[in-house]
Amino acid sequence: MNVAPPAPALCTRCGTKLSRTNTDTVCSPCRRAVGPRAAGGQAAVAPAADSPHWLAGDTERSAPPDGSNLADVLKAYRALHKLKQQDLADLLGYDQSYVSLLERGKRTIRDMVELRRLAHALALPEDELGLLPPAEAVGTVGAPAGDPGGRNPLAAIDDQRRWRMTRRELNRHRADLTKAAAALYPEVARAGNSPVLTRESWMWPEPVDFADIELSWLTQTLPPEVSGREKASEGVRPLAANGAKFDRYTQAIRMIDRPSLFVNRPSFRLLDISRTEGRPKLSFGYTTYFDMADVCEGVAHELASAWLKTGSDPAWIGDPSWAELPFRTLVGDPFDLAHRPLLPSIDTLTIRLGPEGASFPLHHRSASNVALAGGNYHVMPAGVFQPSSVMPWDQSNDFNLWRNVLREYAEEFLGDPEADGSSGEPIDYDGTEPFRTLNQARREGKVRPFCFGIGLDPLTLAGEILSVVVIDAEVYDSVFSGMVSRNSEGTVVASRAGGSGAGIEFTEPNIRRLLDNEPLASAAAACLDLAWQHRGLILG
Repeated sequence: MNVAPPAPALCTRCGTKLSRTNTDTVCSPCRRAVGPRAAGGQAAVAPAADSPHWLAGDTERSAPPDGSNLADVLKAYRALHKLKQQDLADLLGYDQSYVSLLERGKRTIRDMVELRRLAHALALPEDELGLLPPAEAVGTVGAPAGDPGGRNPLAAIDDQRRWRMTRRELNRHRADLTKAAAALYPEVARAGNSPVLTRESWMWPEPVDFADIELSWLTQTLPPEVSGREKASEGVRPLAANGAKFDRYTQAIRMIDRPSLFVNRPSFRLLDISRTEGRPKLSFGYTTYFDMADVCEGVAHELASAWLKTGSDPAWIGDPSWAELPFRTLVGDPFDLAHRPLLPSIDTLTIRLGPEGASFPLHHRSASNVALAGGNYHVMPAGVFQPSSVMPWDQSNDFNLWRNVLREYAEEFLGDPEADGSSGEPIDYDGTEPFRTLNQARREGKVRPFCFGIGLDPLTLAGEILSVVVIDAEVYDSVFSGMVSRNSEGTVVASRAGGSGAGIEFTEPNIRRLLDNEPLASAAAACLDLAWQHRGLILG
């Protein structure tokens, strides 16, 4: 009888093959790296594993880590554990000369798999090297309640049918439901003549140039207290086929009524709004698009469901009841940025300014294409604040409000799918069109981006960075000569072929007509009204 040889023992820290005579569970380099042995014969865990961001004594940075700090990480690790370069090379499976090149910044590692291996070998938090945690699976549901044998597939089918109907009515009546949601917060300030909720400290006395807004990155943050999986949210999560509630609202969207654009991407979570030396300061950490939508679309769905139960009573719109809204009640203070994940969108009114006057385009967002603000007219471009990809170098390179707007111009105005960071290299914002021309025009004063402040959509409680960009006609007509009439999110309301202007004349009658009579996204209403209020400053 042939007996297979025993599998080679591997180091529990770095995976290196151990010698047959070695009775330890770690190799010699790892043993030197982790220090004294812990009780029970196991190697002591390096302090790094228990101390997030142990190398970065600061709790705030100017941008997310992007992997370019590897040289400092390696040098700090060797100093902490009193290792020679050869020791570290043995631990990582490198030559000593290669470690030397890395520490001197003469070599960089751009492979995410290799960066993740290094983080594991050194017991480092992966985000210390700019790595995001793997996206959470969304294909699971909660455990079925009671006896699985008593499942009723017809009950799940019926529940999902009602859920789908409610969601479609939500998209069809967002304007009316926004009024109902706004009525729930009668004492809260508004952004201009719009339903957008805000605080005095969240809005600037006058529009602020993007260059005068400071962004900071918080390295040590706590997860939000409300995730959308609580018992209070069960009313907006339908039954799955196994008789259990879907675990997440976004999971139900994917499985029951998925729009064409619905991807869970890493995004920048707004954590604080303040002022430093008179300048606005916005502080961020990480979240994901689905984390935001679980809460934001969940509270909107709950309001729509409560309204439908009244038979769509118009009187209820002006006087909704908190008693019917347990999930929104759980969210509580909409301005508590630690309580829930707040991923803001950057909503930008684009004004073309020429000798004949000022004009602007609008965007009719298709409810079948997008999950948020479907069925409404919106300013364009508008997009959530997020990096162009999951690559570490994009986390830092894209942590910039203006660059986010630039990518949205390429996507929404020109239908360009190339501005998504998929090339494997950071986007060259100074060498790639249309970014190069728009950046040059901005330096020459022909493109002027301003921010009014921050608000919240009352229906979804989603964050809105309210802004306007004024572009001189010669630049606008040159850059957007190939402007599309439709894009992946809906239909563009702009000038006709061969005509001048950007579509809608920027006049008070047009602004008031839009605010009073059209189904505008609440952020669009705020941008239009605030731009008109401050037209003297923004139009020069």
